[in-house]
Amino acid sequence: MLKPIVSIMAAAMILSPLAVAGETKPITVSIAYDKEMLATKAGAAEVLDAITDQAKDACTTYVPVFGGNYTDRKCVSSIVTSAVSKIREQQALEGREAAGEFASADAMIFADAEQR
Repeated sequence: MLKPIVSIMAAAMILSPLAVAGETKPITVSIAYDKEMLATKAGAAEVLDAITDQAKDACTTYVPVFGGNYTDRKCVSSIVTSAVSKIREQQALEGREAAGEFASADAMIFADAEQR
């Protein structure tokens, strides 16, 4: 059985460790995910982990001064936040159920209000 894989574009600015000089490099990332997995908490967690891994790959650069790789955490956070927001919006437009981080923000606020 083939699963539909969807890609979204997330953009972020990657700030190099040489930020003292004011260097920034805009990046655009195509995030691949399986819509069907978003219906369960376990599936949503897997999708979120995959998005985070893809963001880390995009936001990691080799820095000779450090002699290794540098991952810009703000870049990763920006891409993940943007991707989750876009996926949440797409799921709502298509009328699909989503769980975990991808559940509608309105539903989470409503649930929180009901608990008080």
